[in-house]
Amino acid sequence: MKLPKPAYVKLEVLTKIIGLALAAVGVDNVFKGNYFVALSFFIAGGLISIIPLFIEVEN
Repeated sequence: MKLPKPAYVKLEVLTKIIGLALAAVGVDNVFKGNYFVALSFFIAGGLISIIPLFIEVEN
């Protein structure tokens, strides 16, 4: 998939914010003792954060 540079930057910022939010929810669940739920949030946040690596930028 190819995107123009401004759209790519917006997508990258959006995925990083969502990934950090999911990591924060995961940390909250660790303190509550829900370790498997926390692990699933960490994995989901990591997968969402690496989406921009698979997208090419048009010049």
